[in-house]
Amino acid sequence: MSVLFKSSAKVNPRDVSAPLKYYATAIRKDVTDIDKLCQLISANSTMSRSDVYGVVIELLDKINYELSEGRTVKLDKLGHFSLSLKSEGVEAPEEVSSRLIKGAKINFRPDKELRDMLTTLKYVKAN
Repeated sequence: MSVLFKSSAKVNPRDVSAPLKYYATAIRKDVTDIDKLCQLISANSTMSRSDVYGVVIELLDKINYELSEGRTVKLDKLGHFSLSLKSEGVEAPEEVSSRLIKGAKINFRPDKELRDMLTTLKYVKAN
Protein backbone atom coordinates (compact mmCIF):
# COMPACT_ATOMS: atom_id res chain seq x y z
CA MET A 1 0.00 0.00 0.00
CA SER A 2 1.05 3.53 -0.67
CA VAL A 3 0.17 6.76 1.06
CA LEU A 4 -1.20 9.32 -1.39
CA PHE A 5 -0.18 12.91 -0.84
CA LYS A 6 -0.75 16.31 -2.39
CA SER A 7 0.95 19.66 -2.16
CA SER A 8 -0.65 22.20 0.17
CA ALA A 9 0.13 25.90 0.42
CA LYS A 10 0.60 27.17 3.96
CA VAL A 11 1.08 30.60 5.47
CA ASN A 12 3.93 31.23 7.89
CA PRO A 13 2.03 32.02 11.14
CA ARG A 14 4.97 34.11 12.39
CA ASP A 15 5.06 36.21 9.23
CA VAL A 16 1.76 36.23 7.36
CA SER A 17 3.23 38.54 4.71
CA ALA A 18 5.91 35.97 3.79
CA PRO A 19 5.40 34.02 0.57
CA LEU A 20 3.42 30.80 0.83
CA LYS A 21 5.38 27.57 1.15
CA TYR A 22 4.21 24.24 -0.17
CA TYR A 23 4.23 21.05 1.88
CA ALA A 24 3.35 17.41 1.30
CA THR A 25 0.01 16.59 2.92
CA ALA A 26 -1.39 13.07 3.28
CA ILE A 27 -4.68 12.48 1.50
CA ARG A 28 -7.22 10.84 3.79
CA LYS A 29 -9.41 8.55 1.71
CA ASP A 30 -12.11 7.29 4.04
CA VAL A 31 -12.83 6.71 7.71
CA THR A 32 -12.75 3.17 9.04
CA ASP A 33 -15.23 3.06 11.90
CA ILE A 34 -15.64 0.56 14.71
CA ASP A 35 -18.16 -1.50 12.73
CA LYS A 36 -15.77 -1.90 9.81
CA LEU A 37 -12.88 -2.79 12.13
CA CYS A 38 -15.00 -5.42 13.86
CA GLN A 39 -16.02 -6.83 10.48
CA LEU A 40 -12.37 -6.99 9.34
CA ILE A 41 -11.26 -8.67 12.58
CA SER A 42 -14.08 -11.21 12.54
CA ALA A 43 -13.27 -12.15 8.94
CA ASN A 44 -9.84 -13.34 10.13
CA SER A 45 -10.94 -15.09 13.31
CA THR A 46 -13.48 -17.50 14.72
CA MET A 47 -15.31 -14.67 16.49
CA SER A 48 -18.44 -13.11 15.05
CA ARG A 49 -18.60 -9.38 14.31
CA SER A 50 -20.87 -8.89 17.33
CA ASP A 51 -18.42 -10.78 19.60
CA VAL A 52 -15.57 -8.56 18.44
CA TYR A 53 -17.75 -5.47 18.84
CA GLY A 54 -18.58 -6.45 22.42
CA VAL A 55 -14.91 -6.89 23.28
CA VAL A 56 -13.97 -3.54 21.70
CA ILE A 57 -16.75 -1.69 23.55
CA GLU A 58 -15.72 -3.29 26.84
CA LEU A 59 -12.08 -2.36 26.15
CA LEU A 60 -13.11 1.27 25.60
CA ASP A 61 -15.12 1.25 28.82
CA LYS A 62 -12.16 -0.09 30.78
CA ILE A 63 -9.73 2.39 29.21
CA ASN A 64 -12.10 5.22 30.21
CA TYR A 65 -12.32 3.90 33.76
CA GLU A 66 -8.57 3.41 34.19
CA LEU A 67 -7.80 6.87 32.80
CA SER A 68 -10.39 8.44 35.12
CA GLU A 69 -8.61 6.72 38.02
CA GLY A 70 -5.37 8.46 37.00
CA ARG A 71 -3.69 5.40 35.52
CA THR A 72 -1.76 5.12 32.30
CA VAL A 73 -3.16 2.38 30.06
CA LYS A 74 -0.57 0.39 28.13
CA LEU A 75 -1.73 -1.82 25.29
CA ASP A 76 1.30 -3.76 24.11
CA LYS A 77 2.02 -3.33 20.41
CA LEU A 78 -0.47 -0.45 20.27
CA GLY A 79 0.71 2.16 22.76
CA HIS A 80 0.08 4.11 25.95
CA PHE A 81 -2.92 6.26 26.82
CA SER A 82 -2.62 8.85 29.58
CA LEU A 83 -4.25 12.07 30.74
CA SER A 84 -2.77 15.54 30.79
CA LEU A 85 -4.23 18.72 32.23
CA LYS A 86 -4.37 22.28 30.97
CA SER A 87 -4.25 24.86 33.73
CA GLU A 88 -3.36 28.44 34.47
CA GLY A 89 0.05 29.14 35.93
CA VAL A 90 0.53 30.69 39.38
CA GLU A 91 3.51 32.03 41.32
CA ALA A 92 3.71 29.46 44.14
CA PRO A 93 2.99 25.72 44.46
CA GLU A 94 0.50 26.25 47.31
CA GLU A 95 -1.63 28.41 44.99
CA VAL A 96 -2.29 25.48 42.65
CA SER A 97 -5.86 24.21 42.98
CA SER A 98 -8.54 22.50 40.91
CA ARG A 99 -10.09 25.87 40.02
CA LEU A 100 -7.03 26.54 37.80
CA ILE A 101 -7.70 23.46 35.66
CA LYS A 102 -9.18 24.51 32.32
CA GLY A 103 -9.44 21.08 30.73
CA ALA A 104 -7.95 17.67 30.17
CA LYS A 105 -6.94 15.66 27.15
CA ILE A 106 -6.01 12.10 26.39
CA ASN A 107 -2.48 11.56 25.12
CA PHE A 108 -1.56 8.60 22.96
CA ARG A 109 2.02 7.43 22.52
CA PRO A 110 2.34 4.62 19.98
CA ASP A 111 4.47 1.59 20.85
CA LYS A 112 7.56 0.72 18.85
CA GLU A 113 5.76 -1.85 16.68
CA LEU A 114 3.18 0.71 15.58
CA ARG A 115 5.82 3.42 15.04
CA ASP A 116 7.96 1.01 13.01
CA MET A 117 5.10 0.78 10.49
CA LEU A 118 5.96 4.36 9.52
CA THR A 119 9.37 3.26 8.22
CA THR A 120 7.78 0.92 5.67
CA LEU A 121 5.41 3.42 4.06
CA LYS A 122 5.67 4.27 0.39
CA TYR A 123 4.53 7.66 -0.84
CA VAL A 124 2.84 8.49 -4.15
CA LYS A 125 1.91 11.99 -5.27
CA ALA A 126 -1.71 12.27 -6.40
CA ASN A 127 -2.33 13.72 -9.83
